[in-house]
Amino acid sequence: MSGVPEGTHCSYTHLENGIHQFIFRDSSREALDEFFHQLEQVFAETAGAKLNRYVVDITGGDREVSIVSMTTRFRRLETQFPNRPPGRTALLIKSGSLLSVIDGIIRALAPRRDETRFFGVDKRDEAIQWLLREGNK
Repeated sequence: MSGVPEGTHCSYTHLENGIHQFIFRDSSREALDEFFHQLEQVFAETAGAKLNRYVVDITGGDREVSIVSMTTRFRRLETQFPNRPPGRTALLIKSGSLLSVIDGIIRALAPRRDETRFFGVDKRDEAIQWLLREGNK
């Protein structure tokens, strides 16, 4: 993606395999602002895509980015881009006992056209394999 700037709090890379990669360097409000600004540009530049794939590493900094804040902001962004392509997102988090609980809750709350899964940061390769599977759901 040519028009997406490199952030100081959240970096963006369009990988060769087509996955949009976001890496949070910290969990600040500025990081969330950069992420959503970059995501807005991705939505605008991929309006005709069949499916967008994302890997989002939220483990930067001393604590993870708030999932609640991300979900709330994403809902607002959806109203600006009602015809955006469906998305498949792998969120990389610090492994913990609540991973499966969080994964189940987000799957239940996610819009029908999107698919989101949580993976421990040490399972990045597994997350990439899941993202590259054909189809959505």
